[in-house]
Amino acid sequence: MSKWSREELTRLRKVLARLYPGRKAATTLAEDAGLSVLDIDFDGSAYDMWASIFQHAEPRDKIDPLLDKALADNPDNEDLLRAKQRALPPPLDGPDIGDWRGAADQPSLEKIIGPRSTLVDVSYLEKGMLRARAVVRIKYPDGSSGTGFLVTGEILVTNNHVIATAEAAKLAVAQFNYQGTVEGLSAEVEALSLDPDSFFRTSKADDWTAVRIKGTPSARWPALELIPATIAKGDHVNIIQHAGGGPKQIAFSANVVVFVGDGRVQYLTDTLPGSSGSPVFDMGWNVVALHHSGGWLTEPKASTKTTYFRNEGIAIDLVIAGLADPPQPDAGPDAPQVGPGAQQGER
Repeated sequence: MSKWSREELTRLRKVLARLYPGRKAATTLAEDAGLSVLDIDFDGSAYDMWASIFQHAEPRDKIDPLLDKALADNPDNEDLLRAKQRALPPPLDGPDIGDWRGAADQPSLEKIIGPRSTLVDVSYLEKGMLRARAVVRIKYPDGSSGTGFLVTGEILVTNNHVIATAEAAKLAVAQFNYQGTVEGLSAEVEALSLDPDSFFRTSKADDWTAVRIKGTPSARWPALELIPATIAKGDHVNIIQHAGGGPKQIAFSANVVVFVGDGRVQYLTDTLPGSSGSPVFDMGWNVVALHHSGGWLTEPKASTKTTYFRNEGIAIDLVIAGLADPPQPDAGPDAPQVGPGAQQGER
């Protein structure tokens, strides 16, 4: 039984305070876990009460029994399941991004902050939060996951290697609002099924898929509008993503475009497996690319053999054009695998 870190204990304590905010329920759980409730202060707020419970439980090795009893009451609670596994669900990984694109010398690669001002109006943050409402975690029954985003027409956009076929789409759900709150708790998630029989488009070559979401999610989660984008080397971008399959995050600072061309955009931005299918935004919060992979590359013909990590997205103009084309047949049996069989290695 491994020792719990402070961060893990704090996170679990907040989860239990949310699930068992009342004195009676907390007392029952503590007793079932083998704690002497006479020594515990159950007064005060739910958080104070659980702080007292943990103060007695930790030195007596009763944290795991508390978690086990809570899981018995709440077997499908994702916060408790993650605490039990000490890990996040397995994410879906992207393909090798291939070749280095566009020359760049050492100083320009390492100097992320360039001559442009980084000052923005405070409304920039508010606009980003509104855009984030359209970003979802795509989850399969086996726990594997990726990222996607809602666009006009109740359409979900993601990578082909996340949802390769209409049959795969029928297995997946789109989880809106899978993120933390300002109180450090988990927000209420809305999970919606997909409707590939109504609309499904995909491109294995350009690694994108579009599929309709059942219902009218845009009534609650404002959809992103896809418009032709202008992006250039040196521009800054942001990615809203479910990195590692976890709650929604944003790669927000020091993100610079290093190549644009051939339907691809390469950038220096933090991502993880599970980020596949994330929207890449420009500084105006317009979608300019669909993130799909990353890798360590060596610049060809460079004076040194130093390698650099670059991420790559599909230019959103390719997706827009593909959505305007007539429907194509499903990706077929040679499509990339989804779920646990997907290749590992994308960041």
